[in-house]
This record gives sequence, C-alpha cells and structure tokens, in this order.
Amino acid sequence: MYDSGGTPASHRTEDGPHGDAGHTDPLPPGNAEFAPWTTPSLQSRLIARGLRRLIKPRRVNRADVSLIRALMGAFTRSRPLPGITIERVKTPVHGEWLRPRQPRRGRALFYLHGGGYMAGNPRTHRAITARLAHRLGVSVFALDYPLAPEHPYPAALQDALAAWQWLLAEGWRADRLWLAGDSAGGGLALAFMLACKRQGLPLPAAAALFSPWTDLTCSSRAIAENAERCAWFTAAHLRFAAGLYAGRHDRTDPLLSPLFGDLSGLPPLLLHASDSELLRDDTLRLAALARTAGTPVRLRLWHGLPHAWPNFAGLMPEGDACLEDAASALLALSAG
Repeated sequence: MYDSGGTPASHRTEDGPHGDAGHTDPLPPGNAEFAPWTTPSLQSRLIARGLRRLIKPRRVNRADVSLIRALMGAFTRSRPLPGITIERVKTPVHGEWLRPRQPRRGRALFYLHGGGYMAGNPRTHRAITARLAHRLGVSVFALDYPLAPEHPYPAALQDALAAWQWLLAEGWRADRLWLAGDSAGGGLALAFMLACKRQGLPLPAAAALFSPWTDLTCSSRAIAENAERCAWFTAAHLRFAAGLYAGRHDRTDPLLSPLFGDLSGLPPLLLHASDSELLRDDTLRLAALARTAGTPVRLRLWHGLPHAWPNFAGLMPEGDACLEDAASALLALSAG
C-alpha cells in the first residue's frame, strides 16, 4: 500500500519544489492509485455548479471575509450523524470532541479544518469529523484555531502545537493518535509535524490529508492548468488568503509552506487530491518529495471533483468513499 522509495524518472523532481524543474507532471508520482470513480456523480456535478455560480466569481478583499465565512458555513453545513455525541472544549484550547457510542480505548484523531486560514471551524467540518469518528470508531478532537486576518501566522500553528501538548498531557499516546486535515488544515497539519520535529515533540502515528495546501507561494503549474476546471476558487482567491495568513513572512518558510521543508522522518502520509483542483500539484509534489525523503506515502487521485470534496460527504458519494478509504487505511496501519 505504501511506497517510500524514489519515483519513476518520468515523474521525478530534479530541483526540489522550486520552479518548473521542481513540478511533477499532472500524472501522479509512482505507485499512486487512481480512485475508482471515472465519472463524477450527479451530486458532485450539481455541487460544483453551485460553487461555480456562488463562490468562484466573487472578488475578495478584507471587507469580504465575514461573507466568505458565512458562505462556507452555508455550503458545508451537514446534518448531525446518529450515534455521534459532541462535547465542546473551551480551555486550554478551543475545539470539540466528536465521540461514537463506544469509542476504541486509547486511540483518537486530531483534526485541523480547512478554510484558507481565514474561514471555517469545527462545526463547518462535521461532515468529515463525524464520519471519521464513526468509521474509525474513535473520538475525534477538532481544533477551533484562530483565523486570519485577526490572527495571522503563526497563531494557527501555535494553537495546533498547544492542542497537541494538551492531548499528550491528558494521557494520549502520540503513537496512538492519528492526524488529519483538509485544504489549509492539511497544510497546517504538515507544518505542525515539521514544528514537532524541530521541538522534539512526538509525532502522530499517521496523517490523512485531503487536498492539502502545502505551498503558499502559489507557484504550482496546476494553478494555471486547472484555472477553468476548478469549481471552488481562483488563483486570486488563493493569493488573497495566503497574504492574509502569511503577512510579511517569507512564504517559502516551511512552517508556512511545508512543501519546502525537510519531509524525512514523518509518519505515513495518506494523501487525497482531485485532478481538477487548483491545489492538485500541492499534493502531487508533496507525495514525490516525501517519498524521496523516505517517508511512506499512499496517494489517491480522484477525477473531476471539487477541492476538498470530503466536506460534502452525505451529499456527494465520492465524499463518503474518500473518508471510507482514509479510515480503512488508518485502521490497516494500526493493525500492521
């Protein structure tokens, strides 16, 4: 299932993540698996149409942040999942526990939500977190980290580190904790692991990342190639969000753009991306560079789906299938 070796010559990066020589081509690196969906479902096409009409055409500036947050909440709202209880946490960090009826003892998942570092919260991502709690049979802690522009970098990263140290202090063992995140939350999860390495903190057992945003320089080839195909946002949206979060910091700093970091010594990475999203290459380049660094990687590339489509689980069958795939892979790792 996992590959920690080099990638085939046709997909290998030569000069790291910088510049054209550092881009993987649009096909996935070695040992990637294409998801079984060859044609997007009707539900997927309808959701993509709604995103194209209501979200993608909007110009963005600081005055629009509250509207962006409201729209994201409306588009990702999900019904409560039967059998999942929710317990809010207000100290020492903010977030919520989602628990199945009989959670496995000693195992849990730490979740970091997406939203471009400027939107989203645990409630907007319950379609993902509740289903992971159900499919894994474990408690899920979803962090409500501070958002830009009110709280730019490194606020979100510092909050993730504080939450991790709290979980460890509560008695959770790092090697029995999984990590997951989508979009900006996926990039934050990767930056969080790099920060843990720097600080000598223990790493999680594995990480599942859905459409992770790993390069805030917004320099990948897919941003131009998928400008029309991506249903959710534009290059201008990406650069706006990157500017709000990064401020004047160097966007090649690995704790902002973990694609530029040392990817060796990380736990197994379970990566999911759509071939039609702007952030396709953020995942493909990550997979290639992590494998070269010796980190085990499992990459699934899906066809024609909106960015971070697991947020539409319960409405879109591919969202449920993706979460089922990720949960099965995490459970297989724990049994191995």
